[in-house]
Amino acid sequence: LAREIAALFDMSRRRCLLDIGGGSGVYTIAFLERYPSLSAVIFDRPHILAFAREQIDRAGLAGRVRFAAGDFYVDELPGGSDCALLSAIIHQNSPSQNVELFRKVFRCLEPGGVLLIRDHIMEPSRTRPFGGALFAINMLVNTAGGDTYTFDEVRTQLAEAGFVGIELVRSGERMDCL
Repeated sequence: LAREIAALFDMSRRRCLLDIGGGSGVYTIAFLERYPSLSAVIFDRPHILAFAREQIDRAGLAGRVRFAAGDFYVDELPGGSDCALLSAIIHQNSPSQNVELFRKVFRCLEPGGVLLIRDHIMEPSRTRPFGGALFAINMLVNTAGGDTYTFDEVRTQLAEAGFVGIELVRSGERMDCL
């Protein structure tokens, strides 16, 4: 899925990707493999970054990736990027947590920067995609305020944080909406 997502969003004019909560680095790797002039910063907790470093080294991309340790709930995000990625993050947050996170992203991006979100994005009925509806139940049971969101809900949260030009790039049945 990471390679498929990297092929859907044109990063050819972008210089540096900030992968927020980048985990193993699988999305960073997919974007860097597709866009040879792109560099990246993976921001995650220190124990996760150790695993990400191994994956980045294994992919032969160590010279193009910086690692920044932190917790996006507490810390400011590192600056200097013109594109940020939140992959499978927003569903674990309440709407107010998302707005705060989006504000942090907005502050750290260079002017003209973009934020790419990959997650379940629900239809207005909130019953499709089916996997997203089931996932919403999981978030209800296992998080303090997480949920799956409609595009209008995400757009409202992003606009509150200062973003403009918000668009749904892709809908999908898997957690593959952008």
